[in-house]
Amino acid sequence: APAQIARAGAQGRIHTFQLADWTTPLPEGVLNGRGQIGDGAIDMREWKGHVEAAGYTGPIEVELFNDALWTRDGREVLAETAAR
Repeated sequence: APAQIARAGAQGRIHTFQLADWTTPLPEGVLNGRGQIGDGAIDMREWKGHVEAAGYTGPIEVELFNDALWTRDGREVLAETAAR
């Protein structure tokens, strides 16, 4: 995947970047198994580094499909996500 990211960047084809951390063990109803950035199994800094090295400087979308996060105050979750 890193080579494909570099190739896409060289061709000017990266138009958005989405982060989603994956928790394990997966909860029932796997769809909501994305955790807060840094709480899951994905090395977010590594992937962000690949995308930035490929020349992407745009916004980063964060996907938080997680029942526990959804029950919290949205402003608190947003601040926590931005800090991470």
